[in-house]
Amino acid sequence: MVPTLVHQQSRVQEIINDFRAGRIVVPEFQRDYVWTPNRAPKLIDSLYRRFPVSSLLVWESDERVEVRRYAPAKAIGTSVGWLIDGQQRVITLARTLTGDDGIDVVFNTEEEQFLRANAATRKDDRWVRVADVWDDDWYRRFRRNLHDDVRGRKVEERLERLRSVLEYEIPIVRMMGYNFDDAVNAFQRINTLGVKLRTEDLQSAQVAAKHSGFIRKQLTPFINELHKRGFDRITASHLFRACAFIALPDGRRRTPLHELHTKDVEQAWKRTKSAVDDALSLCMGELGIADMSVLWSGSLLVPVIALCGTLSPRDRDDREIAGWVGCAALAHRYSSASGTALEQDLKACRNGDPIGALLSNLRQSRPSLWATPADFNGSMADRSGLLTTFLACKQLGASDLLTQRRIVSRTRVDRHHVLPRAYFQQGKARQRADVLANIAFVAKDSNQSISDNTPATYLANISPKVLESQGIPVNSDLWNVARAEEFWAQRQQTLADAFNEFLKATLGNRRLG
Repeated sequence: MVPTLVHQQSRVQEIINDFRAGRIVVPEFQRDYVWTPNRAPKLIDSLYRRFPVSSLLVWESDERVEVRRYAPAKAIGTSVGWLIDGQQRVITLARTLTGDDGIDVVFNTEEEQFLRANAATRKDDRWVRVADVWDDDWYRRFRRNLHDDVRGRKVEERLERLRSVLEYEIPIVRMMGYNFDDAVNAFQRINTLGVKLRTEDLQSAQVAAKHSGFIRKQLTPFINELHKRGFDRITASHLFRACAFIALPDGRRRTPLHELHTKDVEQAWKRTKSAVDDALSLCMGELGIADMSVLWSGSLLVPVIALCGTLSPRDRDDREIAGWVGCAALAHRYSSASGTALEQDLKACRNGDPIGALLSNLRQSRPSLWATPADFNGSMADRSGLLTTFLACKQLGASDLLTQRRIVSRTRVDRHHVLPRAYFQQGKARQRADVLANIAFVAKDSNQSISDNTPATYLANISPKVLESQGIPVNSDLWNVARAEEFWAQRQQTLADAFNEFLKATLGNRRLG
């Protein structure tokens, strides 16, 4: 069949029905549903006012293609259209019809406005749910209760107009006679030229095109599991890079997953999942990190996963890997141009002495990898500095300031201002309170219960041993915002010394500066 583009019009109701019945399906190589719920009222408002909306692009094919995890099951025994462009609008319309997944849109019958339902709209009878208006039974009952007056007739007129949104015709362009590669190519071109895809979305499309089922059946469930465990900054791109490295650890150049044979990818993926578990266990055991509360980027874990996936436990030194992570934090690795830095570090992982090569990469931007007090003078928004501070406190044997129990490796931590921000004057002084040297670490449920007290009050009730475990000066004369700079200066020196002890314990035989 000669490839042909067929132009049609389809009513909103028909599009929703086809999507829910599996006659229009989202293919695996599509990006995730990314619209926020707040965009739904704007879409319905545009249709209500008869503004034009973009066409949908649907690929008609009987080829065997995987569907997205969240998409309805593919219809059996009937023609299936694969939604190449327009999934955000179609899914939003389908969810608005039922009010599901946080997309509960309401309509103000007097002001003709659309919003997401909230406590205020539920108490105001001028607001009605769009999902209800689109329900025939509900609407018949509602009409019977309308007063036959000017206001009642206006309300009925507006609701009829809202119901007619389901009759709104949206242009559909159907790709007939095109193959799978053409469909993927069309998807990439449309999204690259229009609303640009993230690198991760492009990579996912390429992988899905070459390795059918891998994204939906393997990658997505694993990422969801990692996110539930608190490692929510590990993305598909990170796992693609790690898996590609594990597939060809001796390769001279990077070979993306979509350029590898499916069998090689399947074998590498099994090792990658095991390597991720080993890497997270290493982080927990050697660094005391139970989630990504103090980790600024999943990129930092890619070399760790690569080493765990290519070296046996006997051939790798987990303490040295942990030491490199600390140095990478100190050097602000991956804080910018993370793609280039990651490429350099994965190349270093192929070296006969990977830790030495990784440290050498760090010394290109920071000749000395020993900490100084100035390293703890930055803002707590400095995520790499936050990890450096945490590792220094861990080296000191950090204990929770409230429970005064040791913060163990499985503890999920929160940040706590030692000198509370509320006691600083608004403006630059209060912003200065966010300095790293003013941050201690507590269990997530401890922070609020101690933050409302003055430092002189709550620090006096904590044993000196616990204070010292987080590098907090025990001199009570410094527990005052008026002497904050002195307090922080003393703690910066303590943290720098502690961090350097951590480096000696993990990388004592390495050249650090």
